[in-house]
Amino acid sequence: MAFKELIAMKKLLKHPEEGEMLSKDEMLQLRMSYIEIGKLVQKYGGYERYSAELKYLMSQVKCIDSDEDDKSKHQYLIQGYKGMVGHKENISEFAICDSGESKEVERQLNRKLDEEWGKVWAIMRKYIP
Repeated sequence: MAFKELIAMKKLLKHPEEGEMLSKDEMLQLRMSYIEIGKLVQKYGGYERYSAELKYLMSQVKCIDSDEDDKSKHQYLIQGYKGMVGHKENISEFAICDSGESKEVERQLNRKLDEEWGKVWAIMRKYIP
């Protein structure tokens, strides 16, 4: 779903209480993690398989960078996260292999991917029932 469509739907969605919203720091961490994940997936062969999810990642970054109010951003980021990881064989399962890099480099890159998804989950688990 496009960012503008979700904003239009915001009246239908329950607004979180003040204490239940993503903080600015959490949004910045999500932004950094999504950019890092996107770079790794694009560089190491996941672009064709995960092109739709990569678009979700970039739309999440655009949302964070937008001038929308924090409640709208919160809703969009939560829904976008569910859209990226809420189905079988999603982008969070991407692993780097047969990249032409050494096995040790691939292990390091996969650890980096796991770390970034861990940071994202540490934030999002507070807001997803």
